[in-house]
Amino acid sequence: MHTSIYLIEDDTTVRDFVLRSLQTRPDWSLVGYSSSFAHAQAAAADAAANVYLVDLGLPDGRGEDLLKSLSRSNPGAELLVFTVFGDESRLIEAIEAGATGYVLKGCSPQELVAAIEQIQEGGAPISSLLARLLLKRLRAAQGGPSPAPVESHQDGGVLLSEREGDVLKLVAQGYVNKEIARKLDISGHTVGSHIKNLYRKLAVHTRVQVVRVAQERGLV
Repeated sequence: MHTSIYLIEDDTTVRDFVLRSLQTRPDWSLVGYSSSFAHAQAAAADAAANVYLVDLGLPDGRGEDLLKSLSRSNPGAELLVFTVFGDESRLIEAIEAGATGYVLKGCSPQELVAAIEQIQEGGAPISSLLARLLLKRLRAAQGGPSPAPVESHQDGGVLLSEREGDVLKLVAQGYVNKEIARKLDISGHTVGSHIKNLYRKLAVHTRVQVVRVAQERGLV
């Protein structure tokens, strides 16, 4: 699949890092770039990119507000946050604003490319540490671990395959797609497909929502 990317980032050093990272994928293209909130508001939506790479700390506005705008104007696009902010509150706000992934700056070019691949395959990449912190907080807010899943993985009309159940349990434990693939000895693409099916069957749009709904229904 050809991937067209729009970058919203004010730091030229980070922009150069992204450009170098994308050079490893000749089938991908950078179709636009904004270094300010104002420019992104005027130009980003019309770029019709598959993936928007969005910094939260822009000099003239908040990236979360851009996420809200892009999620309305370009609902078919993936919104991947690429930021230095590693606190749960910013992560939660970004997800609520429409982000479908959240990657911290300081990652390697390979990790950034892998996150873009994952989000294109239906996954929801979140830096491992943040994913574990968020899911721990979610479980604590709900009073601890939910009951073990029933063997048939059925609830309220939802029927999961055995492999989808395996993937769901690992997602609920905070593992990212690459780790799930390694644990189940399957490809990252297959993991992404299973997670996309979970989104569809549970009628959700983010990894965090998958866990919350699955816990409410006793699936994990």
